[in-house]
Amino acid sequence: MFTRKVKETARICQSRAIRCVLLATALCCVFSIPVTASTVIVTNKAKVPVSDQSVSSRREALKQALEQVLIKMSGSAQTITHPAVKQALKSPARYLSAYQFSYEDGQQFYEGEFSRQVLVELLRDASLPVWGQRRPDTLLWLATEEGDDKWILREGQRGELAAQINKDTRQRGIPITLPLMDLTDNSNISVYDVWGHFSRVLNQASERYRPDFIIGARLHEKAEASTPTFLSTEEQLEQALSQSNLAFSYSNDVDTTPAPSASATVSSDARELLPDGQTMGSATALSESDNTSQNAAKPASAPVLPARVGEGDFALEWVLLEGSDSQFGTVRAASAKAAIAAFIEIYGEYLGQRFAISFDAQDETQGTTVSISVANLDGLNKYVHAQRFLTEMSVVKHAMLSKQSGSVAVFEIKLAGTVSDFINALSMDSQLQPVRDAFGRPLEGHNFYWNE
Repeated sequence: MFTRKVKETARICQSRAIRCVLLATALCCVFSIPVTASTVIVTNKAKVPVSDQSVSSRREALKQALEQVLIKMSGSAQTITHPAVKQALKSPARYLSAYQFSYEDGQQFYEGEFSRQVLVELLRDASLPVWGQRRPDTLLWLATEEGDDKWILREGQRGELAAQINKDTRQRGIPITLPLMDLTDNSNISVYDVWGHFSRVLNQASERYRPDFIIGARLHEKAEASTPTFLSTEEQLEQALSQSNLAFSYSNDVDTTPAPSASATVSSDARELLPDGQTMGSATALSESDNTSQNAAKPASAPVLPARVGEGDFALEWVLLEGSDSQFGTVRAASAKAAIAAFIEIYGEYLGQRFAISFDAQDETQGTTVSISVANLDGLNKYVHAQRFLTEMSVVKHAMLSKQSGSVAVFEIKLAGTVSDFINALSMDSQLQPVRDAFGRPLEGHNFYWNE
């Protein structure tokens, strides 16, 4: 009798264990989704070079540090011209949380940390955009030359150009990385592929890095009036576009023709530059003088990069790839470092316009409350982390736990923007993801899964 009971108990335990394994497998199928390519940027800290630690130097560095932080947090350099921000810059110490001095390569720096939440409120009250800390990754393939030598800048490379990229991207708060240029990269791409802006090769070589955006660029000294003795297919296309002041944005989803007022002579061999199956008839012409022109592959309000910027003997000629879409243009400056700085400036503005959330302090439709359910909160630490994550989102004013059932929690979230802003902000993150069915489709309602 006792033996029979023991066997029955063992059979029940085994059955429960099998059900648990099957349930765990099903959950993995339902909740598993690809990890987004994005990086968390600390937006409330800035680093400013100083000559000494005197009171006057510290005061000036504090103001510059706050300016940098506000530009990073808003995604726009125009932020510091707003009257409310100008007033705040008169008393930057009010927003300072901590500071320290540091040394790097013989240079002394002032490092300031500011109250992020207070600055978010400042931007919201002034109806200025706020850009969250999680930002899209960009891979930069930059080819340059010296004499007859051409090479691709690599990650960790020392030199003025790499230092300029690191400094400018840190100040703008945009994660741009250079390729490793290891054996794998060298077998997948050559300097001439980058120099020629071969988008297919750039896309294939970038797959291992999984970036959101790919930039292929060549940086060289090139006088405005100079004409190369030999033009590649891409250079023929670029020269024709340059002469007609056009930039082309390609999309497989839109079939339009260039505006009647614009024309460009393109070699028939230039078809190789287009995505597979695309013809020149499916390119949308964007005039560099028309700031309202938009990328055809995106909604009508989507921004585009300016096709031509600056003057000078150094040219940074770039192509920006995002999926099947591409933009390209030229930045000119008096030096190679200045050309890089100018490009990162316009690229930072472009990303800010794409991803920062705009607030209207007078709009009564903003500031609504929404309920969301979050699964997989099976411990106190996860509850705390999830609530902190929600509270720290720039589009969220506050988040409160209203209900709990097992490992599923319901949060009441007070938004500073719209529900669409909230969903868009989450699209860049892999920690809080919408629950999907076995076919990968999001379930109805605001149901999420905590991935920790």
